[in-house]
Amino acid sequence: MTETDHPARLLAESVTLGYGDVPVSQDLDFAVADRAVTAIIGPNGCGKSTLLRALGRLLRPNAGQVTLDGRRITAIPPRQVARTMAVLPQSPQAPPGLTVADLVARGRHPYQSWYRQWSSTDAEHVDGVLELTGLLEQAERPLERLSGGQRQRAWIAMALAQQTDLLLLDEPTTFLDLTHQIEVLDLVRALNRDHERTVVMVLHDLNLAARYAHRLVAMRDGAVVSSGAPDEVLTPDSLARVFGLECTVIPDPVSGTPLVVPIGVADRSPSR
Repeated sequence: MTETDHPARLLAESVTLGYGDVPVSQDLDFAVADRAVTAIIGPNGCGKSTLLRALGRLLRPNAGQVTLDGRRITAIPPRQVARTMAVLPQSPQAPPGLTVADLVARGRHPYQSWYRQWSSTDAEHVDGVLELTGLLEQAERPLERLSGGQRQRAWIAMALAQQTDLLLLDEPTTFLDLTHQIEVLDLVRALNRDHERTVVMVLHDLNLAARYAHRLVAMRDGAVVSSGAPDEVLTPDSLARVFGLECTVIPDPVSGTPLVVPIGVADRSPSR
């Protein structure tokens, strides 16, 4: 994969982010590459999810601004933002007994109002994303009866039902086994490749981030340390700065993208 040259539609400009009096990031700049998959990586507590919340209008910056299509995002009505950008937070929760179809239908709420109720167009969109995500046969099943990968696809389907071309995913593979992680990330890649969705996701697995993202953004202590194509960001020197990790980086035998091989204490030679 190569980093795209499309201009950014979603920008964080000199933002200071935090919760109450606890600062997380200061004077941070971030540009979301349009029509690309961007993965934000970094150690726990470095500000990845906080940045994603600010980009998704879930957290108001203490200073600076986030702009969407050239407008300050806080000045755009929430319903209009929801028609442009969908946000899937960490570990979303649904009431017991909610079916897949009912969950996905909630993605049509930005298009509902007192004068515009549920329509055949809404139903067509729900059926379309259920088919796209491979969940049409599971539509009437309660969420709790699905596998982890199916549940995560259902939440992504709800976000897709918003009919947006910007998609923010906060740790979409958390708590999934490797098979289901690949399943979800294959869907993300297909959404970008076949439907030109712009995707920003927080990921912990560096090798999966390298394989599925056009662009990586590495953070530490609330700041962006490096950004660019995976082979530019996943270098031994950069990983030492970001994670304090000693490693070697080799080509992935399947994808050709960087493959990070950590070096533990027991694996170090006396000369290291």
